[in-house]
Amino acid sequence: AGANYVRGAHYPQDQRWLDRLDEVGMAMWEETLGPKTSVEDLQDWDYFMKYQLKQLDEMMDASLNHPSIMTWAWFNEGPSDKREACPAYAACATRARMHDSTRFVTWASNMLLHDQCLKHASLVSFNSYPAWYGSVHDLDKPTQAWNEYASKVHEKYPGKPFIVSETGAGGIFEWSHNATDGYWTTQYQAEVIERDVDVALKNERISGISLWHFFDFKGNDVDTAACGPCEYLKNVTPPTCAYVNASCHRPGGINHKGVVDLWRRKKEAYDVVAAKYNASRKFMVFTV
Repeated sequence: AGANYVRGAHYPQDQRWLDRLDEVGMAMWEETLGPKTSVEDLQDWDYFMKYQLKQLDEMMDASLNHPSIMTWAWFNEGPSDKREACPAYAACATRARMHDSTRFVTWASNMLLHDQCLKHASLVSFNSYPAWYGSVHDLDKPTQAWNEYASKVHEKYPGKPFIVSETGAGGIFEWSHNATDGYWTTQYQAEVIERDVDVALKNERISGISLWHFFDFKGNDVDTAACGPCEYLKNVTPPTCAYVNASCHRPGGINHKGVVDLWRRKKEAYDVVAAKYNASRKFMVFTV
């Protein structure tokens, strides 16, 4: 699809996957296990942080010699809006630089301009979903939001590159033939993602973009219990849901933000993104 950079999901990556990225010349963001960390976790130096630093050491020892690695990261969407959390971010940055002074160190922050710890990062990375969460059908929002973030980051942290580390929208494959652009339709998903990618390409202060994500995946059991499972049509291949609860946060217990579905069937957004990525030399990425 034209991507030249991969943001790995929230755990250290399989070395065979990194070998493959080395072979094809794609850059890679690798991060430690640790989404949904709390301030209490990050202040627990006797246990949580002891093992956080240990896993950072182990990840870097395993992956350091892969030329594909461009970024070391930790604490996806952690409590970096709290100053009392910053010593933990600083400790990880210091430890990473001890191992490797050549790659970026960062974290995917959903605290955005309220992040208090960014002085410890060499790359500023924001997670946000304009026109998907909180601003539905405001298709001007992606352009406005990402331009504002890029400008404010440049003002506060001049010289630090800025990337979109997560953004996107959900689209249910079974609604591919829905003629509307309602919430959860693949048309609306494509409209949102197109605007995210366009602003990343046009704004010289945005160095790259990671779409969340490449393919749909099963959520956790809590999502399935809350939303109900996907009830598959009989004798249909690939398996296709007969009904999903589109009023739910994870319809069918699935995260539908992929540009392809669980069975790797393309949604409308795939070709939109591929055309734009193939025409660009910026770091363009899917999260996998």
